[in-house]
Amino acid sequence: FRDERTGLSVALPFVTATARDDDELLDAVDDFQETLDTLQAQIDAMDPAALVQRSVALTQLQGLEGRAVNGEAEIGFAALAPMEDYSATLWMRVRGEGRAFPDIAASDLATISDPNSSSADLEDLDSEAVLIAAQRTEFGATIAVEGALGTGADAPRLSFGITPKVQWIETYNYAAGVDEFEDGNALDDFQDEQYRRSSSAFNLDLGVAAELEKGAVVGLAVRDVFREDHPMTATGGREFSYRVQPRTTLGVAVQRAGLGFAADVDLTRTRSFRGAPASQFFRMGVEANVFGQAQLRAGFAHDFEDGQSDLLSFGLGLSPAETVRVDLLGQFGDNAVGAGLQIALTL
Repeated sequence: FRDERTGLSVALPFVTATARDDDELLDAVDDFQETLDTLQAQIDAMDPAALVQRSVALTQLQGLEGRAVNGEAEIGFAALAPMEDYSATLWMRVRGEGRAFPDIAASDLATISDPNSSSADLEDLDSEAVLIAAQRTEFGATIAVEGALGTGADAPRLSFGITPKVQWIETYNYAAGVDEFEDGNALDDFQDEQYRRSSSAFNLDLGVAAELEKGAVVGLAVRDVFREDHPMTATGGREFSYRVQPRTTLGVAVQRAGLGFAADVDLTRTRSFRGAPASQFFRMGVEANVFGQAQLRAGFAHDFEDGQSDLLSFGLGLSPAETVRVDLLGQFGDNAVGAGLQIALTL
């Protein structure tokens, strides 16, 4: 919101969250568990069909390798104080990213394949579900300066911003047996000290934007100028690291007669965790302003690396009074869902 007396603008905490199962891992795990239950019953009943069922279970277990479920969430706030020739923004953001995947034990493949293994042997499998995650807390101050490229009234406007920021990062490398996940106890010890490591860093964001004509802006931004790898605690012989690396994005926005269009593209590939797929996104969106009281939005995001499925987004902004503003966001894709909320109140 904006306080007209002081020029102060404040964004109250905003929240977004997205979950992706692009590899359909959860369905595959359910299918394997059903097959395993059937196999155990057939073994106990000495059913000859168990031989075929062993082959099906073996194929399904091998098919889990390389699949993963990914999720991310973010919460933050910002306070902007515009001056005559520049503006200053203080902000804080907490972002969490996680990736869960199975680690298939060779001993389990041998147990399922062994025609002499019992149903009790199949109750005590060695495969584990691995969860790696990172929580990044950032506090920064953005200084933006604006000026004209020329002396005429129609001269393009140019703005430049720099954001020094401090980052506190906590990483997690956790693993639990499949039976613990089935019982719902998998995350009981997730934040235990033995699975967690903390670190800190200094970084920079840079941005430049040019208003080529009224309502038409093109910009270039670089987030996290300095690359840094944050090693995780080793768990079960598995070592990972969380990577903070530069993301360069080129964007354009046009506003005409109550309609807005924006698009941006990542010029660099990024990857948060070792072993996770890289991503490089193209995004676009449109907005329609309805009598200044509501904003209808729609968007689309595509990953050039095909590591993540396409996402469609729909948004609604409500501003029935000067003192209240509510923004809602929904995201949908193949085996992916996301949501966001921001509320603004004037003083």
